[in-house]
Amino acid sequence: MNKLSILDCTLRDGGYINKWNFGKETIQGIIQNLLVAGVDIIECGFLRDVSYDENVAVFSCVSQITPFITPKKKNTLYVALLALGDIATEKILPCDGTSIDGIRLAFHRHEWEEAKTVAIDLMKKGYKVFIQPVGTTAYSDLELLHLIQDVNQLQPYSFHLVDTLGIMYRQDLLRLFYLIDHNLSLTIKLGFHSHNNLQLSFANTQELLRQDSKRDLIIIMRMKSQLYCQ
Repeated sequence: MNKLSILDCTLRDGGYINKWNFGKETIQGIIQNLLVAGVDIIECGFLRDVSYDENVAVFSCVSQITPFITPKKKNTLYVALLALGDIATEKILPCDGTSIDGIRLAFHRHEWEEAKTVAIDLMKKGYKVFIQPVGTTAYSDLELLHLIQDVNQLQPYSFHLVDTLGIMYRQDLLRLFYLIDHNLSLTIKLGFHSHNNLQLSFANTQELLRQDSKRDLIIIMRMKSQLYCQ
């Protein structure tokens, strides 16, 4: 393993608890505390085509994120998550260095062809694109290999193993990790986004970090009632 990065998604994934209504000061405070903690990648919230409220971590324009992350800390990446269909790419301003640096693109298995077009558009706008296939565990090996072939041609910033339902045991994790690691281009980082339904999220993450891999890894975490791996 060459490099390990931590991505915190509290302001996005944690918003399912409070409908993303953290309050402006809390949003600012969470981001600042994550910077102090040295988190490598901070997910600031959702990108959605909705009416904007500064107290809610859902943004309809990347410029709305700028005040929360200014001044930007060197060597920290700021991202937002776009669920396919939530906002048209033409409404997303090009990356100019003042707002987020990357976009995590989430999509379901049957949506890949559309998601691929969106990913290309976002990359042309200058964003680092994180490919986030929802429910990776539902893919057959052949489906996953076909997806990886397309991703290798696309050359995004990262590709993620997503245990959306939190159903992975150790053997499930290792099988998918090896399949992806052996076929994904080494220039693409591999992310792991787990959920704690079986109380195995932390254990699975530890198991992943024990594996001998030459690629850079991204581990997704969040804070809920306490900090734990998600």
